[in-house]
Amino acid sequence: MNKKRIWILLVALAVTLGLITGGVLAWLTDTKTTPEKTFTVGDVTYIWTEGVITSDNVVPGQNVITTAFNLTNTSNVESELRLLIHITYLEGAIPTDASDLVDYTLASGWVLETDGYYYYRPSVEVDGKYPIAPDTNVDVLSGLSLDGSLVGNSFSGKVFTISIIFEAKQANYVTWAQLGTINFETGLL
Repeated sequence: MNKKRIWILLVALAVTLGLITGGVLAWLTDTKTTPEKTFTVGDVTYIWTEGVITSDNVVPGQNVITTAFNLTNTSNVESELRLLIHITYLEGAIPTDASDLVDYTLASGWVLETDGYYYYRPSVEVDGKYPIAPDTNVDVLSGLSLDGSLVGNSFSGKVFTISIIFEAKQANYVTWAQLGTINFETGLL
């Protein structure tokens, strides 16, 4: 009977070890699945409304804009806005910088910073940012004229080209530096 008791003890021990091991493994491998959650990414978009420019021959000092240029924030999130202005004319076939020859007037709220960008800062600063709410109209350019002290008869017939480059970003969580820039022609940052 000793053998029988040893076998019963061994079987009981094996069953006990099996239950303990199974319980520990079940405890270590227990998984839970969280319910599905969805979120929508914000969209930053603006609509450009061209103003009206006098297309006739102009004279120095004459404001050629009769209706201001405007942007409308159609984003679904608050955003920030900045712009660069480039003004050139053709000297032969070579584009020549004309930024000193033209006086332009930006609408109120635009501030020139040391990086050469104009930033739209119409309201009170919030955590170092100036958020523009969705469905907000932003006047941009309201005046443009040639500087009469620098533009004389030698500019007769010249065509001036004004390029305005706008950049918008969502107002929270990123900075302009984090967004970065790239030149698509050269591929250089």
